[in-house]
Amino acid sequence: MLPIYVKEPGFREPEEPIYYVVTRSGLFQVKRTPVFRSRVRVRGLVWLEEEEEGARFLLPLIPEKILGETMAFFREVFRKYRAEAAVLIYLREGAGEYEIRIPPQQVAGGHCRYEIGPNPPGCIRVGTIHSHGAAEAFHSELDDLDEQYDDGLHVTIGSLHAKPSVSCSLVVDGRRFDLQPEEVLEVMPWQLEPTIRLEDSEAVTPEPPPGDSDPSGRPSAI
Repeated sequence: MLPIYVKEPGFREPEEPIYYVVTRSGLFQVKRTPVFRSRVRVRGLVWLEEEEEGARFLLPLIPEKILGETMAFFREVFRKYRAEAAVLIYLREGAGEYEIRIPPQQVAGGHCRYEIGPNPPGCIRVGTIHSHGAAEAFHSELDDLDEQYDDGLHVTIGSLHAKPSVSCSLVVDGRRFDLQPEEVLEVMPWQLEPTIRLEDSEAVTPEPPPGDSDPSGRPSAI
């Protein structure tokens, strides 16, 4: 078996004629002969077992009450502003109970900008749920940018004007791993009564429409 080194600060070249080195840029095979010295990027080490990227959600299902409050907030924002909205999901340590917080946010059409802020005392942040207004639920390029440094669960709920749609994923180190809604939610959004309403939140501030939404609130780009 060939030696493997980690290229940390202060790393010095070993004397072996062939070795592997793990770097910020990936894994390299290094060869030294009387004729040449080379560094060749390799995908892996042939004598090791295969592995694939993956992620699994470990927490309990998000209960009906939490999803119901979230959907009520989304529908109210959509009714008033024809816009997206977002909530933050937390888990209270010890009790194992979910909480949602409505962060300060500016909404307009297919856009929603919000501030995360510090975790509530005794809570860990699980992730986010955000709406897509009248558009289908999916994780857009804008979502990828918003969430690339935000490890955790991210749920999108769309089609608020009709039967809601939902898309769930875990984001880890900028990589998105799709999940089935049944792995995350106790009930589906379309199984909830649509009449539940929340009081208006002072945290939500409308902005001028960005010009990418039609009169129904359906954005052309999210």
